[in-house]
Amino acid sequence: MIGKMVKSCAVAIAAVAVCTSIIAADLVDNPRYQAWAKYKAGTTVKMDMTTVAGGQNVKSVMTTTLKEVTPEKAVIEMKTSMTMPGMAAPIDNAMTMTEPAKIEKEKIKPTDPEKMPNCKVLGKGTEDVNIGARTYKCNWFEVEVEQQGMKVTSKYWMCNDLPDKMVKNDTKMAMGNTTMILTEFNVVK
Repeated sequence: MIGKMVKSCAVAIAAVAVCTSIIAADLVDNPRYQAWAKYKAGTTVKMDMTTVAGGQNVKSVMTTTLKEVTPEKAVIEMKTSMTMPGMAAPIDNAMTMTEPAKIEKEKIKPTDPEKMPNCKVLGKGTEDVNIGARTYKCNWFEVEVEQQGMKVTSKYWMCNDLPDKMVKNDTKMAMGNTTMILTEFNVVK
């Protein structure tokens, strides 16, 4: 009786080991982890954003900071400070995201607009974008998407030298326009 239980347990353990290796084989490199893992903790990307809607100008500053990087994960903090007309103080928000080094392939979302569902590419090209004393060699795309029944047109400039790639973005929709632009990229060495 004990022999049969030991044999059953051994078969169960072997089955779990096989299933675990199959599951582990389905994990792939996480592109966002890889992009941030090139840098040391303290590296920051700062973007200014302006939204004009309904006669109002809403200004935001988004600062993304690499807090920790290990072979298993990157911990990224995003702080946003938003000012609106008539407000005495800005609205501040912070959130922390953990990007694992490996993720399931199905969780990777395309970043190439030509591979995105419901995205119509209107134009594309390359362009140098000057921010302060630096020049970023960018690929730009102009796209049209429909979100919640509303047509949205965006033109954005991406550079592989930045962890999240975004250098500039101009978005136009019926309810207003939003512009985002990189203002700082500080690499900790």
